[in-house]
Amino acid sequence: MTPIQQLIGLLARADPGFVAGDYATRFRSASGPEDETGFFRYFRGGFWEVRIDGASRSLRSPWGLRVELASGRVEEAPGRGTLPPRYPPWSLVLPRYSTFLGREHDDWQLDASRPILEDNGSLTAALTNLEDPEYSGILTVSTDTYTITSVDLGHMVQTLAIVRTEPDAEDLAVLEDIKASTKASGEA
Repeated sequence: MTPIQQLIGLLARADPGFVAGDYATRFRSASGPEDETGFFRYFRGGFWEVRIDGASRSLRSPWGLRVELASGRVEEAPGRGTLPPRYPPWSLVLPRYSTFLGREHDDWQLDASRPILEDNGSLTAALTNLEDPEYSGILTVSTDTYTITSVDLGHMVQTLAIVRTEPDAEDLAVLEDIKASTKASGEA
């Protein structure tokens, strides 16, 4: 098995159990979409809190979704099981939901013609766009959690900074809030 195949296998199965941290999506074009930054907590089993700075707080469980908007409005919906959306921070925390592994529905694949670089707890690999191989990118993965810590696609950069991998008392209180707040929307 090649190093690329090994990395893809690790990313496809990775589940850090619990992580909390900051994330960002930054666009290099001034005329493109706005940047997005925020904070997240992920608990094994599909429980998430994701805060988008200045916009919303989302609570997600296998049975429901609750979005608290900055305006004070609340939106609720039934859950989709443990499937998270395919965009950050979800796709960085659980790489199997990313579009970087070269599968049929992905936009990118790891470039087997370039070596994986290992440095200080991370692996860095080159990416190639599946639709147009002239476009390339760089993917960096934490060897502690097998989360994607950064992706540079040229026009945008996505980053993930893990703050902690063990839940504290506040995290456990948030988990209970997620369960209680989404239960009602899942029963609707």
